[in-house]
Amino acid sequence: MIYPVMQKNNLDGKDVKAEKLNISGEFSAVGEKVLKHLSAPEGVSVSFVKESQNIPADGVREEAYSITVSESEIIIASETEIGAFRGANTLSRLIREEGLKEGTAVDYPLFKKRGYIEGFYGPTWDQEKRASVMKLMAAYGMNSYFYAPKDDLYHRELWRELYPQEEYEQLEALFSLAKENYLSFCWSVGPGLTYCYTSESDFNQLMAKIESIYKMGVRNFGLLLDDIPWEFQYDEDSKSFSTIAQAHVDLINKTYNHLKALDSTIHLTVCPTQYSGDCAGEYIREFGKGVPKDVDIFWTGAEICSRVLPTREAKEFIENTDHKPIYWDNYPVNDCEMYHELHLGAIIGRDKDLYKHCEGIISNVMEYAECSKIPLLTIADFLWNPEGYNPDESLQNAHREILGDKAESFSYFADHLGVSCLSRYSSAFMSKTLGQVAFLEASGRRDEAIAFLDSYIEKMRECLELISDTTVPLFAEMQKWVKKFSMCCDLLDCIREVKAKPTEEAVKRLEEELHKYNYDAVLLTGFCLRETAEKTLKKCK
Repeated sequence: MIYPVMQKNNLDGKDVKAEKLNISGEFSAVGEKVLKHLSAPEGVSVSFVKESQNIPADGVREEAYSITVSESEIIIASETEIGAFRGANTLSRLIREEGLKEGTAVDYPLFKKRGYIEGFYGPTWDQEKRASVMKLMAAYGMNSYFYAPKDDLYHRELWRELYPQEEYEQLEALFSLAKENYLSFCWSVGPGLTYCYTSESDFNQLMAKIESIYKMGVRNFGLLLDDIPWEFQYDEDSKSFSTIAQAHVDLINKTYNHLKALDSTIHLTVCPTQYSGDCAGEYIREFGKGVPKDVDIFWTGAEICSRVLPTREAKEFIENTDHKPIYWDNYPVNDCEMYHELHLGAIIGRDKDLYKHCEGIISNVMEYAECSKIPLLTIADFLWNPEGYNPDESLQNAHREILGDKAESFSYFADHLGVSCLSRYSSAFMSKTLGQVAFLEASGRRDEAIAFLDSYIEKMRECLELISDTTVPLFAEMQKWVKKFSMCCDLLDCIREVKAKPTEEAVKRLEEELHKYNYDAVLLTGFCLRETAEKTLKKCK
């Protein structure tokens, strides 16, 4: 199976050897860029053809492509350069992961805007990590990147000040990289902590800041009014506006008119101060109906970190605001109260037909860039083809993409990190394993139970050895949770020891390890491990 899952895949004929590729055609430069590791004059012919694609109205035509494979030739057809980019990346994965077969495939995404936002509280990503995530997400079909790190001082606290030269050049390099990878780059600013809505000086400074970014070529901008006071902070504002929504609408309309006069191609995305909850509330209704129809409005759903995003709620948002929402999806982010959680699970709880009623989904990432890649890969799969999305299979693919042949061992660790806004459950495999141990014990098969537990502990220890290697960037990011996983392994050892021979010394060690595990704030596995430890101790009393 190739991920994202293709819409129509009939590449199921005879095997085709394509170890080298001879690339030509309309979009050959795109092909050479993506497939350079396979490019060779003597290779199988790969022709990039400019050709319109016959796809349903719901599909994103701009990014559609088809692949036709015969014994002697591969044809990738698309209307656009970005469509050719999508096709070339799929061909690369087909050759690398499945092997190429004769036949045809037609593919296109369903969600219009598919991407991620650096919108978290915490240390910002460095340029190397940004580039790594950006390239991977582009290869997997995302098309949007929003720059809005809360801890970038020039994005929020120092919004009036222009970027110093070094920071400006870094941002310019990031924009260039996004452009190279066919990602729409949206630079965002959050002035609301200190902005005076009646001040011409503040408005002029805000426009000067945006125009400085415009000069590097950026044409997508975000004006974010999230996580700011609900009350007016200046007397002149409270005298001039009857509601905070009226002030926000005024700012957005002035910004919109200024930017459109500067360049009609500029696109504006805004985040209201109420970005979740009841979309029929007075603020969001006034906000939505007051801003231009072609301005995108961020919305996180019924909750700040929404467990589900149902189509019904999207329709209600449209009815109340006259706008389709663009979802700021607060998964996999783990900032603020979620600081002790690590979100590595697949995206779930988003309706499959949501793409018909929203502008897209933009996922807020964690401060841990390497860790973010795992859930982001599943998000990319869902956004491309929600109808063909299977969260378990997608997550397994993400593990293989990031970890290669170490994916199976890593899964013993990942099993314990399912707790997030999406689900309060984790450790499904551990729960099943410990349940089997309990069953064997209750059936009078004590030796089998201990042998079964020994096998599991051995796999857990192998996983611990793997993830303790801090020279691997992914593992270096997750050491807080690796330490807790080590405690988990120690606790399992103590449980096993007491089950095998419940000496006073062994019981005491188990009590100490259980106390140590329970009082460490980092969230890993929960109930099933504690229950097993407590029941094991209870039997000794």
